[in-house]
Amino acid sequence: MKYSTYKSIYESVYTKTSDSRTLHFKEQFLQRVKTPTRLLKIATITLIIIIGCSAVFTVFAGDEQVLSGDRIVVSPGDTLWGISVAHKPQQMDTRVYVEAIKKVNKLEHNAIRIGEVLVLPGFDR
Repeated sequence: MKYSTYKSIYESVYTKTSDSRTLHFKEQFLQRVKTPTRLLKIATITLIIIIGCSAVFTVFAGDEQVLSGDRIVVSPGDTLWGISVAHKPQQMDTRVYVEAIKKVNKLEHNAIRIGEVLVLPGFDR
């Protein structure tokens, strides 16, 4: 049985070149892995920069000065929401204007009373 076709599962398939082939496969694998890693790093850095810039622009965009404007007397059936819808600037969100009314008039709650005089905020751009 000198010339058997039996090969042990524990023996290397490649005799002398097994180390060089293993190195070759490792190098190819690392090159394939490096490219997505570089792209991932670039994408992450770009995303961080975009988020940072948008946060800065948002902070400066909300830097409107609240000025005291007209005064109104609360009538029966009036609510802060209704007053805000009627008097807010067109492009402004109603919720923001309600909060501005509360801030200018130093109101802690949304409750208003009939006959109460409210100062409507004006916004300087």
